[in-house]
Amino acid sequence: MNSTATLNTYEKQILDLSILQMESAQRVHYMRQAASLINRSAVYALQDTPPAEAPSPTSLTDILNGVIKAPGTTSIATAPVAAPDPSNPASPDNALYALLAQIQTLDSYISVLTAFCIYNDHPAPYDISDPAQATAFTKAQAKWRNFVLTGGTVKALAAYLPVAEISQQSMSKQVMSTSLHLEFLQELFGDFGFSDSATKQMDGILTNITSTLANLNGSFESASETMDHLLSYYFFELVQGTGGTTSIPPLYVAKMRLFYLQIDQSSWRVSVGKSSAEKIQFNMNYYDMTTTMAAPLVASNMDNINSTIQTLTGQDAIAVNKLMNMQAVTSPPQNAS
Repeated sequence: MNSTATLNTYEKQILDLSILQMESAQRVHYMRQAASLINRSAVYALQDTPPAEAPSPTSLTDILNGVIKAPGTTSIATAPVAAPDPSNPASPDNALYALLAQIQTLDSYISVLTAFCIYNDHPAPYDISDPAQATAFTKAQAKWRNFVLTGGTVKALAAYLPVAEISQQSMSKQVMSTSLHLEFLQELFGDFGFSDSATKQMDGILTNITSTLANLNGSFESASETMDHLLSYYFFELVQGTGGTTSIPPLYVAKMRLFYLQIDQSSWRVSVGKSSAEKIQFNMNYYDMTTTMAAPLVASNMDNINSTIQTLTGQDAIAVNKLMNMQAVTSPPQNAS
């Protein structure tokens, strides 16, 4: 299993190139803005040649659209149980929704940079109607988003989402096909203490993803190849010593659990091919990473992040986030660990 933080030379080159292309496009955007305020004719004299042919906004959007049809990544965020109170901007729920907005914007930025990497690695569009290419596309998504988040090359993300802990885990057990989803959720999210309602919401998300992938009739290059998926779960945690019985109003931090899943091919096929209840063997290796979002830094850079997304895709972060279809689970914040 590939380490979440280990890139070979080619992969590092692709990630570095993608970052340089994004920075070049953003630099041109700001130069044009500045020049237009002084001399409109100067706008046309500006030259900042990208390090290689960069993907067009159309190419990026096509890749982002493809993620919905052949998902290799999934982002899920906790939605606060209570709605914000417009009459009280300082209320805890308003603070949570402000953090949620930052999460959605940051996740859109990650999606765009991942699309850059996918393009630079494979400039020709993937044909999702072809089972082999559909599988390759889902694996490419999981791989590149994983490297964007954990490779260490993207300095901004290393600052926005500093890694606190990474562990390698595995799940290998015989389960009834009808209870596989619940066993899977217990494996990944058992320590969150979800309510029955939240568990059902998670199960619904998992069912939709599994059904979408199963309908692709994926084809693998070799018998040892795995079905890969990257799952990002954003949630809130109560700051220790605040809220509850204390006299200090509740304060929260935003966190992310990142699960890089590599499911044994035979386990994947049998899990999506069974329509009746029977015992199956399910084998999966995965990396489990925890980060705490640097909310003040993200908040101070929200305008720049949004501007970057707008410049590169022609869409704002809200549109990209809607396109990527971030899922929501209603659950209260976690207690401080």
